[in-house]
Amino acid sequence: MDACRKFNKKDITKDQLIQQTCKHGFQYVLDKFHNVGGEKIKHVFYIDERKVNKGIRLTDNLRTISDDNSLGILDDEAESRWRLVETAWGLGISPHLISIDYDPTDHQLKIEYKRERKNVTSCRGALNGYQKSVCFYCFGPIDIHRNIDVDVDHFFPFRLGRDGVLTNIDGVWNLVLACKECNRGENGKFDRVPSLQLLERLHRRNEYLIESNHPLRETLIAQTGLDGKRHIFLQKCYDLAKTSLTHANWQPAPKGKAIF
Repeated sequence: MDACRKFNKKDITKDQLIQQTCKHGFQYVLDKFHNVGGEKIKHVFYIDERKVNKGIRLTDNLRTISDDNSLGILDDEAESRWRLVETAWGLGISPHLISIDYDPTDHQLKIEYKRERKNVTSCRGALNGYQKSVCFYCFGPIDIHRNIDVDVDHFFPFRLGRDGVLTNIDGVWNLVLACKECNRGENGKFDRVPSLQLLERLHRRNEYLIESNHPLRETLIAQTGLDGKRHIFLQKCYDLAKTSLTHANWQPAPKGKAIF
């Protein structure tokens, strides 16, 4: 980044910029690439041999990536994450201070800047990394790439915000991706309060996005509290929801293997 700034000021040439990028730009990337969610993944897909053979050796695990059902939506997720950071840079806001709001009219995440709301990216792409192309509730398949059988759903029903029971009901902390059957099918959730098991799943989802340094990290912390208080926040919301809505403990039958 220092070299980029010097190049922009015309203190160094383009060749010098390329030289500095090759020397320092990937210094820590290979060391960090296998770390996901604070832990090293079980099946590494390359072995670092830079000190021995001045390169890396790919493993057979690399082949399994092409068999992953979520491979097709990686572009959407990567683009959504980048747009969050890029928009903050463009507006002169630190990525660590941005606050993202959800607009249910067009399913967009938006940044409010100088009293104006600016479209950033699709909510579906930003949320799907944790859900791995399955419904949050039943683990049935969803396809955000083609927008097939996928809704952006309020975990705690939207009605609770309309009635003044819960605040910030449109916050990212309360949004999940659901199949249409779970969201509004014959036995769908509608205005029902999900089960405690699903509440715990929501907590894990929020913690995953925060711990993985997802661009929504600061927004989620602002909406749910600091470490140690977020679980309490969700429990309070759950208790308030149950006192307001008679239908509680909703949970659909699973349609697939639990993967988160």
